[in-house]
Amino acid sequence: MPGDSARVLTDAPVAASSRSLSTARAVLRVFALLLEHPEGVRADEVAKELGKSVSTAYYLLTSLCDEGFAVHESKGVYRRARGLEELTAAVGEHANPSPALHDGLAGSVDQLFLRTRKRSYLGVVKAGRIEIVAFCGRQGVPRMPGLGSEIRDSAHALAMGKVVLSLLSPSALARYVARGLTAFTPHTIVSPDQLAADLQQVRDAGYAVDREEFDENFCCIAAPVFDAHGRFVAALGASMTANVFDADRDELAPIVVDVARHATGSGGAPESPAHVGQVRRHRLGAKNLQAHAKTAHFLSGATPAA
Repeated sequence: MPGDSARVLTDAPVAASSRSLSTARAVLRVFALLLEHPEGVRADEVAKELGKSVSTAYYLLTSLCDEGFAVHESKGVYRRARGLEELTAAVGEHANPSPALHDGLAGSVDQLFLRTRKRSYLGVVKAGRIEIVAFCGRQGVPRMPGLGSEIRDSAHALAMGKVVLSLLSPSALARYVARGLTAFTPHTIVSPDQLAADLQQVRDAGYAVDREEFDENFCCIAAPVFDAHGRFVAALGASMTANVFDADRDELAPIVVDVARHATGSGGAPESPAHVGQVRRHRLGAKNLQAHAKTAHFLSGATPAA
């Protein structure tokens, strides 16, 4: 009947709105659980607490991970992201904003996404951590689960972290390894010798990869960004599923390297053509990556290469 059709059309937005509100409430309840249990929670525990299915609990937890509010650790444990308590405590207060990225560096994330159609990330080293300061990806392109907004003790399991580790001096790398190489998946490198060999490949190739080393079915390719003076300033990366990585790695890796090489980490005046040419030739030498470390600051307890 015409009246019934009209009633269906009228009720549809209300039903959709109701579902959205219900999902938002469920996310907030999971958020509260993470705050109440700093040691972490499992999906089955969340499902029991909310009275929902385990698959729904996984969806809610993954949503929080995607937005940087939670991290997925080994053995199925989810916990609040580092700094979450400070974030919630600072509501209503005026925080000092991070310095804005200049166009050349921030634009590299957009450029990488446009060329690869893969979710792209930019990480800079700050006070003992690698902070994800920008990312780009269209709706429906999944974000690396559990990555959150920073990399600390998972540097050995992520391509962006390996870029930084590859630039450390042997003694600095030894200090990072001494803290323990956590296994996030069965593919995570936990052997110091194997990690050393992997980082040498990074130096030789000029880029790093991880294949399901941090989370199942997620991989990443990353390359270093240097400023006009040849100083390391950031790591640029793109994430993808394992199937895409296996099929397209040889095509995607050169794109990541190319965008990183053409990104500029300094907002100053342009250098002379002769100097720019010299810096570009220096960038092309992948084995020179470690030489740039002397001007950078890396993970807590580490010192840059001499």
